[in-house]
Amino acid sequence: MQIKRDIDCLIATGTANLAGPQYLTTSIILTLAKNLVAWGRKTAILVIDPSVDPALVARDESEGITIFRTAEPVSTLPALSFGLGRPRILLLPNHLADYNLLQTPGLDITIWLGEDDLAPLAARWVTAPVRLWAESQHVADHAARLLQRAVPYLPPPVAPPRGLNHAESDRNAVAVVGARPCDGIALTLALARERQDLRFIVIDWPRLDEAERQQFFALAAAAGNIDWRRPDNPGALLTALAGARVLMIPAMVPIGHRDWIHQMRQAGWPLLGSDLGAIPALIGDQGQVLPPGAPPALWLQQIDRLRRATVIANPGPSSSFDVITTHLLADKLAG
Repeated sequence: MQIKRDIDCLIATGTANLAGPQYLTTSIILTLAKNLVAWGRKTAILVIDPSVDPALVARDESEGITIFRTAEPVSTLPALSFGLGRPRILLLPNHLADYNLLQTPGLDITIWLGEDDLAPLAARWVTAPVRLWAESQHVADHAARLLQRAVPYLPPPVAPPRGLNHAESDRNAVAVVGARPCDGIALTLALARERQDLRFIVIDWPRLDEAERQQFFALAAAAGNIDWRRPDNPGALLTALAGARVLMIPAMVPIGHRDWIHQMRQAGWPLLGSDLGAIPALIGDQGQVLPPGAPPALWLQQIDRLRRATVIANPGPSSSFDVITTHLLADKLAG
């Protein structure tokens, strides 16, 4: 494969068909690349694709942006970087373990840290030439404690939601993302048992394994008012969330940036969440946060208040689709 050595920035991301609340979708990455091109940074994208021959790097193009695909990201990235003339590499959030970049010397790397990157970050030594950003203030603070150095916060791009209408949602429905203990499923089940007049839409995202799923089904059946959904892409996730009047994020542990929280806020949904990690910043003034250990009665009181609330679409924190942030990103990559 003939590679032109005319790329200024290479965006490295995850599996081509991976969908999850902590990942940027392909269309958003493409928009980010196009915005960087508009600011004068010739940009390509590298994605992980297990279907590609491990000995090869596939190449195609989408909307004028070159996309490389590889099944072997750890070995491909250094070789591809050399072939492209050593461009700046931007690793998107939550893929540090996939590329093992902290152990790859000689590359010009900017790592955009997500919460999934904190564990591999803690296990490896980070050398000074590696530039770090964080997708949320929570991740920035945690990374700064680990590394004993400042890590700036830069919000990732978020696609504005389309076709969602809060007025068409079920006023008696509450949507909850996640059915694991860390997602607050025990609290959700307690609320469902207490309020049979409410319907709880539980989104299996990220997906449970089979044993966890069967256990959840048994508990949900006992409650009698829990709908289980398993969307297979970010768009389907938003559609499932849009069926409820209130979105609840009762996380039991701190979490970082979540595209879907930002998007549902943009679309005008009231939000109720734990006061942990990035949740308070994502919710802002369009909802309420509570300690995860608050009694179920207090969570139900807030659910009822938010069900009656009048809300409007709110753009929330700025994203890389805004000219200012895109310019900042281009400037950082050019610095």
